[in-house]
Amino acid sequence: MNAPPRPQKFRLKVGDRWFDVEVHRGPGQQLQVLVDGQPVEVQVEGQGAKPQVSPGTAGSPVRAPAPPAEREIRSPMPGRVVAVSVRPGARVNSGDEVCVLEAMKMEQSIRVASAGTVKAVHIEPGQNVSAGDLLVEIE
Repeated sequence: MNAPPRPQKFRLKVGDRWFDVEVHRGPGQQLQVLVDGQPVEVQVEGQGAKPQVSPGTAGSPVRAPAPPAEREIRSPMPGRVVAVSVRPGARVNSGDEVCVLEAMKMEQSIRVASAGTVKAVHIEPGQNVSAGDLLVEIE
């Protein structure tokens, strides 16, 4: 019987914030990604594609492609929307809060990584969200 593959661990920098990330391979093309201990499931697109996750060295970011002009802010965890801090058309700067999520009696402020204009808000206070749900679109 084969032991399951060991998770790949690395630190990922998004904007000015560092995250501890673990990547676990699941069945098929499914991956389970833990960001600061919170699970986020991802799927690799493309038939026969193999997940490619390259760990960075401690303290260095994993290089990712430049973000597109239009960005999606997605929920990093399942929870309840406590507050929404932006409206469509609002200008946001790097680090600005767009909403607050509550999970297991802890609140987490969700912030943008770079400046832009709010294109759409897909949530409202009191709404329950799942990990990966679209919260806000920035352009």
